[in-house]
Amino acid sequence: MIPGAEISLFLIIFLSLAAGVISGFVGVGGGFIMTPALIILGFPAQFAVGTSLIWVMGNSIIGTLRHRQLGNVDIKLGILMMVFTTGGVEIGVRVLNWTRDLGLVDTAVLITSICILLTVGGYTFWESARTKAKLDNMTMGREKSPAALDLAPVSSLVQRLKIPPVIYFSKSEVKISLWILLVIGLVAGILAGFIGVGGGFIIVPSLIYLVGVPSFTAVGTSLFQIIFPAIFGSIRHTLSGNVIIFAAFIMILGSSAGIYFGALATRYLREVSMRYILASTILVAVAGSILKLINIFSESTVSWLDLAMTVVTFGGLGLVTVMVIGLFVAAIYHRNGKRVPAWLESLVTH
Repeated sequence: MIPGAEISLFLIIFLSLAAGVISGFVGVGGGFIMTPALIILGFPAQFAVGTSLIWVMGNSIIGTLRHRQLGNVDIKLGILMMVFTTGGVEIGVRVLNWTRDLGLVDTAVLITSICILLTVGGYTFWESARTKAKLDNMTMGREKSPAALDLAPVSSLVQRLKIPPVIYFSKSEVKISLWILLVIGLVAGILAGFIGVGGGFIIVPSLIYLVGVPSFTAVGTSLFQIIFPAIFGSIRHTLSGNVIIFAAFIMILGSSAGIYFGALATRYLREVSMRYILASTILVAVAGSILKLINIFSESTVSWLDLAMTVVTFGGLGLVTVMVIGLFVAAIYHRNGKRVPAWLESLVTH
């Protein structure tokens, strides 16, 4: 359905399954994974963005239903974030259409994705390594480690900004200024409309590190709040002619089983495991996007770049999926009283 392009159905199914597992576990709609991957597969950027957002919508509905059963959703917080995020989507879609008219859409989407993802992924990986080191020290000292450690003091500073109105969220046990949520939601919404993401890769770290929401509650709440902005963005992109419906339908079907498993894994693993997987996934997406950008700027077709993009993106997502499965299996072993490597204990003890 894309003139002049042949897309591998096998790779689309593999991509949707892997992205489903990761999405269900780390609480993102998965657009930051899907958009660069679809561009690498041969989708023009505007079709990659629009089709990705349709998939994000279905993905988020399935994931929210599962996380709701697990008690990981703060409905009150999610509704507020949803309203603010939806407002930003319209701005993002308009910016995307503007860059498309200028003929700069591929470059603009990829450069924006790289900058944002590298910042968020780098910080999340650094913080996760710091938290794991603390838990490892407790394990080596035979101390009983808590279910979760306090995060960086940033959230304490943000919570002290008592700019009225200040709202208390009993499910997440946090009190925060409405203006902080407005800024976070607006930024996430603009990115959702512009680069075809649900905004989860911004929402999840923001809720954890800025607002102070427990990690797995941030996961479920993020998926919940993505639903309606994704619906709105999907309608806007469909009206703009940026959606391949058949591809989106296949992708939603493929990711359903993966989402169920990813959500189940949150019951067996520590919060730091989720943040490690989130950071790893973001950095895989960055690597694939950088290679695609180099390919765009190359004056001639470079065959090794095409191969490298496919290997890095799809191999990386496969590796992250295997990491989630491996951690889940290790957690089951540990709960049954069997020994696991010492370096794994801080990740699987829950």
